[in-house]
Amino acid sequence: MSYLETFEAELARKLDTGTEDTAAIVRFVSEKVLESYRNGITAGQNGAKVIRPGASRRTGISGKPNSRKA
Repeated sequence: MSYLETFEAELARKLDTGTEDTAAIVRFVSEKVLESYRNGITAGQNGAKVIRPGASRRTGISGKPNSRKA
């Protein structure tokens, strides 16, 4: 299972059982979000690069893509 699938399964179980109060579920979700955020920061510090195919989304002053010819 992926991280998200595991999270969804755990959350669904907590909601379905009905034994946990709202505060406990909110705390669980908050902890998972923080864990995911920290894992992302750690991956960035380890030099993992995300390479996306396609053109740059940066725009020039006019709001149009930069298309300077060298």
